Amino acid sequence: MPQVKHGSTVLVHYTVMLKNGKVIESTAGGEPLRITVGAGKVMRGFEQALEGMSAGESKKVTIPPDKAYGRRNATRVSHLSLETAAPIGKSAGTVQHQVINPGAPDEFCIIVTDKGLNVDNNPHLAGEELVFEIDLVEIENT
Repeated sequence: MPQVKHGSTVLVHYTVMLKNGKVIESTAGGEPLRITVGAGKVMRGFEQALEGMSAGESKKVTIPPDKAYGRRNATRVSHLSLETAAPIGKSAGTVQHQVINPGAPDEFCIIVTDKGLNVDNNPHLAGEELVFEIDLVEIENT
């Protein structure tokens, strides 16, 4: 039976979760994702998990931060005081978290707390181990 290797184009259903089981994204109930393994269009750990699988096979893998969205980098977080952040229009004591441009290369988070404003340029899933449930639907070419 053919197996996925570097350069294979596959159709795959997946569910990605945090370690606590919270679902982040899933193709369940929709169309499978078409991936060319090694093209760099999805995280490296996901591509590596597909290698060696056969059509109809399922697996569950945990992908470490280094093969997902990377580790958190404290130097990518800027802190603004309440006085500086006041023009944003948020009241002190209100904790808010908003992801801007999720999944894009210029993704960042804004976190408003009672101490000020944090602008975090790390991907919002940086530092997280991700759990993937993978169902390989089809290998289009090997």
